[in-house]
Amino acid sequence: MATPKNPEKLFPMFLTDKLEETKAFYRDKLDFEVVFDLDSYLQVRYGQGEGAPELCFMRPDAYPDGVTRPAYGGQGVIVSVPTESADEASARIRAAGAEVQGEPTDKPWGWRSFFVTDPNGVTLDFFHVYNDNPMGGEASA
Repeated sequence: MATPKNPEKLFPMFLTDKLEETKAFYRDKLDFEVVFDLDSYLQVRYGQGEGAPELCFMRPDAYPDGVTRPAYGGQGVIVSVPTESADEASARIRAAGAEVQGEPTDKPWGWRSFFVTDPNGVTLDFFHVYNDNPMGGEASA
């Protein structure tokens, strides 16, 4: 039997007691796919493919070591979520009933994006790249 390959991406995890609200928000309003839906753990994915962004949510008292940790406080984190078109994603998310914070705008680093905040206070920055080299000259590595 072959050893499974580890993923090569980040899986940010937020501790929360709002798993049901979180699942409904991501699934119904943001069009995320539910990957794992357990009593104490939720994992969601935006888009398809091995590199699609995923977020994880877990009850503060559910970590396997038995230690209860503090829930996420709802401030200071912005998670950037790539999308084909920030304008189309904004319209779709608004139509699904989520509150979008402002209109999509062009950022000086070459992204067009808008913000949405989930029930836990996690701010999502849905973006697409409109200019991969906004400062001119050669792109840096």
